[in-house]
Amino acid sequence: MSAVRRLAASPRFLLTPLAAIALGGCASVEESAMQRVLASWKSAPIEEAKAQWGPPQAVQAVPGGTAYLWTEEVPPARAPGSGPRDVRAPTSPEPLQTPGQCQRRLIAGTNGMVIGGDWSGNACCLTTMVGRCGALVRNSTGS
Repeated sequence: MSAVRRLAASPRFLLTPLAAIALGGCASVEESAMQRVLASWKSAPIEEAKAQWGPPQAVQAVPGGTAYLWTEEVPPARAPGSGPRDVRAPTSPEPLQTPGQCQRRLIAGTNGMVIGGDWSGNACCLTTMVGRCGALVRNSTGS
């Protein structure tokens, strides 16, 4: 019986399901937000997207048009007190921190109008949560 109480009171027992729920919710929010962003550019001039998002990092010819790729890196989050000024033993290596990434791609037809797009990455949800995706939606004052 005491084992049951310990298990129920264990923070690890509670954190695992909460983490799974949070990640699932994040993926859902991310998917919805990014689909809204891409849909807002459908039939818009690609020049408008370039003016709003800045120059793409890559441009590539694709069947029926041109693909424009924007890549955004998100610095890794650090827990309070875990920054580079923490005291560590001289032999302890700096913990490896990998930045997150979000890639957005718009595809323009031969007439220069956006015909589609897609996205990928492991940090689009982070940019959505801090409101960055709101700035990616096409401005209604564009054309």
